[in-house]
Amino acid sequence: MKLNELLNYNDILIQCHDNPDADALASGYALLWYFKQNGKDAGFIYRGRNRIQKSNLQIMLKELDIPVQYMPEMDRKPELLITVDCQYGQRNVTLTEAENIAVIDHHQVSEKPPKLSEIRSRLGSCSTIIWDMIKDEGLSFENEPLLSTALYYGLYTDTNRLAEISHPLDRDMLEELQAQKSLITKMNNSNISLTELKITGKAILDYEYHEDDRYLILRADPCDPNILGVISDFSLETDRVDVCCAYFVTDQEIKFSVRSCIKEVHADELAAHLAEGIGGGGGHLYKAGGTIRPEKLPADATQSLADTVSAIIRERMASYFAKYEIIYAGKTILGMDGMHKYAKLPQELGVVKLTDIFPAGTTVEIRTLEGDVNVRIEKINI
Repeated sequence: MKLNELLNYNDILIQCHDNPDADALASGYALLWYFKQNGKDAGFIYRGRNRIQKSNLQIMLKELDIPVQYMPEMDRKPELLITVDCQYGQRNVTLTEAENIAVIDHHQVSEKPPKLSEIRSRLGSCSTIIWDMIKDEGLSFENEPLLSTALYYGLYTDTNRLAEISHPLDRDMLEELQAQKSLITKMNNSNISLTELKITGKAILDYEYHEDDRYLILRADPCDPNILGVISDFSLETDRVDVCCAYFVTDQEIKFSVRSCIKEVHADELAAHLAEGIGGGGGHLYKAGGTIRPEKLPADATQSLADTVSAIIRERMASYFAKYEIIYAGKTILGMDGMHKYAKLPQELGVVKLTDIFPAGTTVEIRTLEGDVNVRIEKINI
């Protein structure tokens, strides 16, 4: 999809997921800026049960002048709705009716996307996608320090402070944007409030550790859902912990956050398993979350809602790890009788002769998925 395809519409609304994070806010902000450059007066909203409360996000909204509106109730049907950093119909975004739907996202595809969609699951942030799409339209970010800072911070927060960047396009954006690093530092150092610090500490002190499968379960007091991610991220740095699930319970909703640092456990898959039939969950391979709906839980007069939820999460975490047998190719020999031979799909490959582009003696940097490679061009006579 090209962004200019969206210019065919006039009544345009941009929506990010409920409980938006920095990447969602930056993505919507950049898309709003694009429409403004093209004479379109679009709107930017988020919905759900909670207003933005995190200190760093409040600083982001104020300092970068991001005009996002909180609209838990909607009484109009826009001509075009664009969801950013989420996919239409997912549980983490309140359903908004519209005549036409577009999706821009970097998460795994959950359902068949609409015709107007751009989903690149290998990128570190949705901010990167929109930055690239806007550049393809011939627009520059050179004189846009606030927008550049927002996009930088979106990628920064979604890749664990840039520690999880792998795609060349993510690195391209970081190198090109002229972000206000002092503001990035200010937002980074305002991630939680003192009250949230107490909630985080209490949850960590009351952890439940399962040694056989190396996972933690942490129950927190009600808080901004993003704080569950802070608790999970910190807990995952613990020795002999590969997976963790942090959650809180209220009468209105149950929120949970899942983290994994091993390839054998996909966080988005585990989140979907925890919420199956009683809510919704999803996200990345290593970071995910979801919601459990209290009205979908079995009524039990003998225990509280919190105890019911704790028992369900405990049982589903255990059942997830019991559900699969992990087979390592280097340690396992399988009988192949009756198996069909695997055939790779055809791929189109291209070759560029570097001596046709650069003079001999030039040192060039080649950006790949595995990292940057520096090579010196040498003339070889064959």
